[in-house]
Amino acid sequence: MPRVETLHSLAKICYQILQSDRDCNMAVGGMTGEGKSTFLSKLLQAYAKISGVKWDFNLMTWSRKELLEWIDGKKGGKVLKSGLREKQLPEFSAIDVDELWLLFYKRNWYDEGQIDSIGTLNMCRDRHLFIGGNVPKFWDLDSAFLSRIRFYAFVLQRGKAWIFEQENNPFADDTWNKNFNSKIFRRAKNLFMSPNFVCEVNFPDWTPAEKETYYAVRNEKRLMAIDQYKQDDQRERYHSIKSQRDKLIKLLFEQNADIVSHKKIAKELGVSKLTNQGIADVIGISHEACRLIRLGER
Repeated sequence: MPRVETLHSLAKICYQILQSDRDCNMAVGGMTGEGKSTFLSKLLQAYAKISGVKWDFNLMTWSRKELLEWIDGKKGGKVLKSGLREKQLPEFSAIDVDELWLLFYKRNWYDEGQIDSIGTLNMCRDRHLFIGGNVPKFWDLDSAFLSRIRFYAFVLQRGKAWIFEQENNPFADDTWNKNFNSKIFRRAKNLFMSPNFVCEVNFPDWTPAEKETYYAVRNEKRLMAIDQYKQDDQRERYHSIKSQRDKLIKLLFEQNADIVSHKKIAKELGVSKLTNQGIADVIGISHEACRLIRLGER
């Protein structure tokens, strides 16, 4: 028989881990509609009662920017009387990232925002935050982020979740034992014999009021996050194009000596010497901007 724990006892384990100055991040996976969001919110409610730090549905996020502000505070924000920065959550707070794959999807490993976010998670242990997030498929998360996950909760069906943790094995390449556990499950249809298995947890459904609150918060904040991602993507594209343009301008000016000294090259190009104004006219920027780019001052 599997070891069965209550939401309260699992929440207490998480709180004790944070009190011991270790991080406690949890990813919640499972089929769509089985209750990932329900399980995590119920666990965070139980955790809040133990930690004494308030949690409600407003501490759910779909935004990487909001997550980082809750961890480190608003960039350039003032320090409040509490000693926290603007937007920063108190120590031992709980955070619910409702769609974790949007923030740490493994195919976005090159994304600067994702790299910075993982770096922040690597260094925020002193904040003692309980960070949980939902993901359709656990293995779609960025590998660097997977290493920051202490617990993997798999919602098998509504009202029941299996909890796993990384194996503390100094010789294991894969501390989640993915292939080994997959074989166990195919053979036995359960993972109670897994070296990563912690316990089974039963949890209740949302009340009608909780469900209404969840959807109200989700519908507002998720749309805001999607708009933010689109804006960030446009800025990233512009930054990439601008960087390529600046490199091209510098490269062209580096060839000036060849153009001046080799009449054949100058003849083929139709110019005797490249000038700031000449390059600026072709590219469509001011000659002053071209000069600053050439000097590396822009």
